Parts: sequence; C-alpha cells; structure tokens
Amino acid sequence: MSTLYFLRHATAEVILPDQDDRARCLIEKGKQQAAKVGQFMVRHDMLPQHVFTSPYPRASETAAIVCEQAKLTSATAVDWLALNTPPLDALEALQRLIPQLSAPSLFVGHEPDLSQLISRMLNAQLPLLEPLLKVRKASLTCLQLNTESTEFTASSAGSNDSATVNWCLQWSVPVKFM
Repeated sequence: MSTLYFLRHATAEVILPDQDDRARCLIEKGKQQAAKVGQFMVRHDMLPQHVFTSPYPRASETAAIVCEQAKLTSATAVDWLALNTPPLDALEALQRLIPQLSAPSLFVGHEPDLSQLISRMLNAQLPLLEPLLKVRKASLTCLQLNTESTEFTASSAGSNDSATVNWCLQWSVPVKFM
C-alpha cells in the first residue's frame, strides 16, 4: 500500500478589502498549528519522503514549518495544489505523479480543493453539493492506495477508460486533537 497525507494550510491572515488572497501569510496561531502537525507526525512515525505544497505563502509556510519540525526534505511547490484548481485537474496531476513516488508523500493545500480532491479519490461523483469530508485548517488526512482490493474504485480522473485507483480513507485528524 502507498500512503498519501493531505494537510490543509494552518490559520492565516484574514483577507482585507483589496488584498490579494494569494498573498496571505500564517499568523502566530497558524505557525503553532503547523509546528504541532510536524510534532504529531514525528510522534506517530509518519515521515513522508516527498512533500508538495501550493505555491501560496500560507500553504508553503505551513509545509516549511512541518518539514522543519519533522526533519523532512523541503517541500516542492506545484501549481495544481493552488487554490481553485478544478478537482479533476488536480486528480489527473496527482495520478501522473504517483508512479514516481516510492514512499509516503504529503500534500499541503487549500479548501475547498482538498475536500473535493479527497472526495473524488474516494469515488464520489463531481460536482458535489457537499464533499464527503470537510478538511479543517491544519487537519491531517491519510489515504492509502490498496492494490489488492477493488472495493474502493474510481475511474482514472473521471475518464471512461478501465484504469482503476483504489483509495481508502484511513483517518483525518484536526490539529486540536494532535
């Protein structure tokens, strides 16, 4: 089984009128949340070998703090984790990346994008009125790829081909429980 961790960025500045949402940074509470996530990952021996993040400061700062706390390699910014990436586009990018990943990986992004991506990975049809899971700020979610079971299947990025991806939600932990 392959393991993927999804982390919503920690608490960031409140958006102000005329402020570019992409420029928002973490506030002190968010920095503490990110450190807590990194410490949680170490305590539970969750040490992904690859870390990918949205290029937005609040996500890349979250990833950097988690990586520092958990002694992980630096995060790589990928555009498909940026806010408002269509879920099927993100799923296609993720599916292209997965064969290159030989170990657990962490993905740091935004809402509602992560909830929609995870819901799609768990075979929910889009568009959804409500995602299967709502990823809260600084929450860590674990999915595993199960190549032996066909219980959880989804067509490759919504196409009609026969490729299947078998994902199983293992858990999702809000930062307040870490």
